[in-house]
Amino acid sequence: MLFLLQQLLINKISFMRVFKYISVRAMLAFFLSYFIVLLVGRPFIKFLRRKKIGDDIREEGPQSHFSKKGTPTMGGVLIIGSILFTTLITGNLTNRYILSLIVVTLIFSAIGFIDDYIKFTKSKKGLSGKKKILGQLIASVVVYVILYTFKPLGSELTFSVVNPLLKNSYLYIGPILMFIFIAFVLVGSSNAVNVTDGLDGLVIVPVMIVAFVLLIVSYFTGNINWSRYLNLYYVSGTGEIMVYLSALIGAGLGFLWYNFYPAQIFMGDTGSLTLGGVLATISIFLKQELLFALVGIVFVVEALSVILQVWSFKKRGKRIFAMAPIHHHFELKGMPETKVTARFWIITIMFAILGILILKLR
Repeated sequence: MLFLLQQLLINKISFMRVFKYISVRAMLAFFLSYFIVLLVGRPFIKFLRRKKIGDDIREEGPQSHFSKKGTPTMGGVLIIGSILFTTLITGNLTNRYILSLIVVTLIFSAIGFIDDYIKFTKSKKGLSGKKKILGQLIASVVVYVILYTFKPLGSELTFSVVNPLLKNSYLYIGPILMFIFIAFVLVGSSNAVNVTDGLDGLVIVPVMIVAFVLLIVSYFTGNINWSRYLNLYYVSGTGEIMVYLSALIGAGLGFLWYNFYPAQIFMGDTGSLTLGGVLATISIFLKQELLFALVGIVFVVEALSVILQVWSFKKRGKRIFAMAPIHHHFELKGMPETKVTARFWIITIMFAILGILILKLR
């Protein structure tokens, strides 16, 4: 909105020209989103308590979690609402990537919200796995159609998987396999972030760290000079993604105010499914899916721990971990929740630094 206003009023109000710059609107998006969550957070938590929309703790989980029973959830509504509102205010609404992210955000948040709603009104199991995946595949179709229609990097590169370790290195897989790859990335990321959301503050900080790395990449990828210097593939218009990611980071930081141990609110599937989905979407737009997997290594490991646990129990009748996802394994082995959380944060920071170094050294 501010971008459009500056175009209309730049000749009448010279100050409006500052909103032409992505960096200015990105900073504004961060602070606006942060303060929205911070200020709305407390009354929102009170509202959820009055409505008794609280988390139901798994009986087979760590004993220390029983004290969390009844903690308000669906905090993802607060996060996603803030991101969307802030993006509408500060984003360039003529940019195809901003519009695409808004649509994808709405799809994933609808899936998560319906899942959370069913859990608190009809069944603790929530939305069935098949219906969740169906919704995620719909989002995958949206992303694929956007890429297929605009082909931002031409027919060959658009349908290729880029190697982040070497310059000018990619594997052409074609339109059909690209759709399968996009669906794998979106469904995998959405569910991986979802299973990571099991401890106070555990998922939101890695999400912000990964978002920050993607923010840096979006700036470089959307700038023809920097993309050439770093041997990245220039994608026109992706610099605007900075505004959306700034709003995400701001909302995440505001949410952490209430979500850090002991948590006053959980994000629920509305938040975790959506955040995983939009981060994956952005990595696809930037052609950095493999870099995203590297920086988001915590999400990958958490998802793999669940897959391996299920496979081992079905095939061998034995469990690999004391409990999956793996953060619960460490808890049951005697590690305090806050230490598990802090160490997962540290691991994400280390891989984020590695990801940034790769951009420079490749």
